[in-house]
Amino acid sequence: MNLRDVSSASASTGTAFTVTLTLNVEDAQALWSAAADKALQAGMALADVLDTIGPREDPAIADCIAMLTAPAAVAGCVLDDFEVEAVAQRSRDTGRPVLMSIAG
Repeated sequence: MNLRDVSSASASTGTAFTVTLTLNVEDAQALWSAAADKALQAGMALADVLDTIGPREDPAIADCIAMLTAPAAVAGCVLDDFEVEAVAQRSRDTGRPVLMSIAG
């Protein structure tokens, strides 16, 4: 949808949209630090942070990403679904698909 088309969209259509964000985690410890900081600033106790995203040495990658990307309220919208999942990637060496396993 183009921004110019917004005014022509009916306000009562209830149309569903999917927003996709693809991330490649290059530094899991930096990801963990950012997720832990956000959780602590939101008032979580350190023990709860560790239960939720794991320890810095062995982070629960999907949970860290969820902590950082969970959407805030969007005016005029109702959140229908939020999901973080690992995707198959291609090996740089062989070009064959490799399933990236994420515990969490």
